[in-house]
Amino acid sequence: MGHQTETHVWDEELAPEPRGRTWRPEAGCPVEVALAAVSGRWTTLLLRELMGGPRGFTELRTLFPDLSAKVLSERLRTLRERGLVAVERRRGFPVRTRYELTRAGEALRVLLVELYATGEELLRLTTASETRDERSPGRLEA
Repeated sequence: MGHQTETHVWDEELAPEPRGRTWRPEAGCPVEVALAAVSGRWTTLLLRELMGGPRGFTELRTLFPDLSAKVLSERLRTLRERGLVAVERRRGFPVRTRYELTRAGEALRVLLVELYATGEELLRLTTASETRDERSPGRLEA
């Protein structure tokens, strides 16, 4: 058998180096790392609130009344395990716990800002598209 030569041309902006040039999700792919960092229900909202500074567990519970204490604990533990949040336990009774973003957690700010902007644009485009489709008489559904 002869050698296979790579004929695929990579978009340098989307995959500027080999770690991003994969054919399946890889743990070391920078895009997968970034997506994993913000994955999970409530995670982006917790990160958003922690961007404003350290917060206590009770304060976070107050900010998110629909978030159960169990799920909040799980999300904060996951963020800690990912190296995105540091925990400080203060002495006393009851023990007070403060959660604060690490430098890695703070690095997610640009991603959250971009995700928000992209979501707004998608909402605008899909709403415009739906409005245009509704005005088109006789449009066949696929």
